[in-house]
Amino acid sequence: MSALQSALLNWNSSRIITAVIAGTAVFLASQVTDGVLLEFGVAVVLAMVLDIPWWLYNHHTTQSVDG
Repeated sequence: MSALQSALLNWNSSRIITAVIAGTAVFLASQVTDGVLLEFGVAVVLAMVLDIPWWLYNHHTTQSVDG
């Protein structure tokens, strides 16, 4: 199996959440803005904002296991 096939077939919860966050950010940015460059900037900012709770959850759970 090639690396691309294994990467596409090996989905865990973190990868699924990241894909959902990215899709949501792009959808919201396209609804709010008109320009392509502005839409890209808003999508990046929204992706970062929407990813913070997931990052905090992962950070908290890995600290609990390590500590």
